[in-house]
Amino acid sequence: MELERKTNNKSIEDNFQKNFFKLLPVFYEMQSTFLSGIYKRYGDLEGGQIVIYFARDLHLSVMRKREEDLSFDLSLEKFWFNHQNTTQNKHKIISVSKFTGLPKETTRRKILQLTKLKHLKKSGKNKLYWEPASQYKETYIKIIQEQINSLSKFLYEQSKSLDINIQFPKFYKEIEKNYCFYWFHYLNAQLEYMRYWQAKTKDLEILLIGLQSVIQSLNYWRKKTEEGLGQLNSNFKFPHYDISATSVSEVTGIPRATCIRKLDWLCKAKFVKKNLNSKRYQLIHDNVAQSLLDHPLTNVKATIQRFAEFSSIVYRSLSR
Repeated sequence: MELERKTNNKSIEDNFQKNFFKLLPVFYEMQSTFLSGIYKRYGDLEGGQIVIYFARDLHLSVMRKREEDLSFDLSLEKFWFNHQNTTQNKHKIISVSKFTGLPKETTRRKILQLTKLKHLKKSGKNKLYWEPASQYKETYIKIIQEQINSLSKFLYEQSKSLDINIQFPKFYKEIEKNYCFYWFHYLNAQLEYMRYWQAKTKDLEILLIGLQSVIQSLNYWRKKTEEGLGQLNSNFKFPHYDISATSVSEVTGIPRATCIRKLDWLCKAKFVKKNLNSKRYQLIHDNVAQSLLDHPLTNVKATIQRFAEFSSIVYRSLSR
């Protein structure tokens, strides 16, 4: 009963807001890893969002095979075998547009590009499904292992604040072992997150670029508080920790010129500010609590709602 109370959605949301100073750094590093991986693989985040929509549907189809066979292997190791032996639902452009929140014409244009690059396949009239070319399959496992690693780190740090005794290796092994089950729920949370930010910014690259400034400030704060140089309260202020456009480009894979242009947009929107001497960028905030809870680039309450259900599923599955 106590464990159920700790791992329900409301408890996880409350815990995250209570411990967001500790959890935000690892959470946004997880998000940066996920979004950067998508960008590097598909060339842009909107196209990646569309591929994730199809991948999520495939994971659901594979997962349902366990309803007929309780010993069915859902592991990452068996993923491509299961992919080839699963009949995928074929979707129309309009259904993809409605689910992702992307305009219909943008969706159409991105899908044409994705089919040319052999990330998606077309069957019949406007029927689409996920069938990447062999060269993309070769790099897929490595990217997913990196994402499972960053996800496991977040789940582990969150479990400590929930007082749940589950070690990091157990998260990693469990997700890898029952990959399609967990990845369906994880991609579902990520799609909701991306749709939310798509509606707010109309440009997901802005989010990924802006997060790099957030992560720098969070890591600087964490380092200083661990050294005993700061007090944990709403009035605690810390020096901004800045980042260059070159560093943002290296982490995200987004071209440096694009990073500069979108960082300048973030400056005009007063999300970050630019040091005119060093040409580096800093997160704008008045104090830590106000900045991280309510800053447009973090918006903790809206963000964690989209991941609390997924976290609850993982903790309850592992606790059994």
